[in-house]
Amino acid sequence: MVTIILSLAEWQAVLHELAAAHTEPAPPGLQERVRDLVARSPKAWPTQHFALELDESCAEAVQRVHGAIVRRDPATGQRDASVAEAMRIIRDHQQRL
Repeated sequence: MVTIILSLAEWQAVLHELAAAHTEPAPPGLQERVRDLVARSPKAWPTQHFALELDESCAEAVQRVHGAIVRRDPATGQRDASVAEAMRIIRDHQQRL
């Protein structure tokens, strides 16, 4: 078994891609497991990371889809850095109050 850890937003994107008609079919049960993880996760926490333990074929499928998503969106790193900076500013401000 392989443990894959992604943010909720990344799991949502993986689920969307797994369900898309242009991708190869996902291993049996993978979409259901990811859908269940997304459904159980608080929607207000898109940057929170969640782990899912998968067999080798499912883990490879998730890694392949996630890799395609990350390569396709070059702004992902910049957005993550911007969110992290905003969170730091908020924490700093709250500590001064």
